[in-house]
Amino acid sequence: RQMCIRDSLFTFEPANYIENEAKDSVFFVIFDQSILSFSNENFIRPLTQDELTWSYIEEKERHFLGYLNKQPCYVILAEKNQCELEHSIFIDMRSALGRMPDQLFDVIARSIQIINWSKDHKFCGKCGDVLERHPLERAYHKKDCIQCKGQLVYPRISPCVITLIYREKEFLLAHNKNFPPNFYSTLAGFIEPGESVERALKREVKEEVNINIKNLEYFSSQAWPFPSQLMLGFYAEYDSGELKPDGEEIDDAQWFSVESMPTNIPPANISISGKLIENFIKKSYY
Repeated sequence: RQMCIRDSLFTFEPANYIENEAKDSVFFVIFDQSILSFSNENFIRPLTQDELTWSYIEEKERHFLGYLNKQPCYVILAEKNQCELEHSIFIDMRSALGRMPDQLFDVIARSIQIINWSKDHKFCGKCGDVLERHPLERAYHKKDCIQCKGQLVYPRISPCVITLIYREKEFLLAHNKNFPPNFYSTLAGFIEPGESVERALKREVKEEVNINIKNLEYFSSQAWPFPSQLMLGFYAEYDSGELKPDGEEIDDAQWFSVESMPTNIPPANISISGKLIENFIKKSYY
């Protein structure tokens, strides 16, 4: 029994535990940094219970994610990148972005983050002993250790700022040294301990391209599972300074307009960076 996602609308309700197992559950399968897909289908989708049964996938871990279209949804960490289903293939997470339906991005992002957290937190940071899953919360703990009793290890989320800087109808995009050639995106960076979002935004821009910004305006946020960021998107107006890439992370930064767009930019259907660019162009030019 195959799940059809063409023209479907998905709703996802996150949850940390399930009281009763259900036969109509669905499953995302991950191995290392790849996700199970099908080479004859356009989009990534979860497996049905029947497909999981006949896949003969060796499970290492299973985590409940919540309810996808009211069906219990799980992520499975596989022991091997092997599956007996016809046309099945494990594909790299980042290369899979274009094959994630918009409505499924959030639940797939949650899958990746929970699996990465689970793999990286098997042992207690205080006593070094093996941690156990908490029965009710999304956490690991060591319930029998006097030294560590009461300490819960929750999934780590790293807040980041990302911004589209504008100057009248022009907008600033930059090329990171790790990007493919001719690929430009908005500026982004991690928030440091004790730092406000606004201060982090101004600092990152100054460090990366040597300019000052003003009139910060919040746009939206997005979970970004590479590995566990929460992206906080902003618009910011150019204030002063001469544009100069830092040469360490950013090797090129330019002012663009709708008439002089770079060849490659992040897709608006998945990336908050792409959404920032698309929304600015709509507001400024149309």
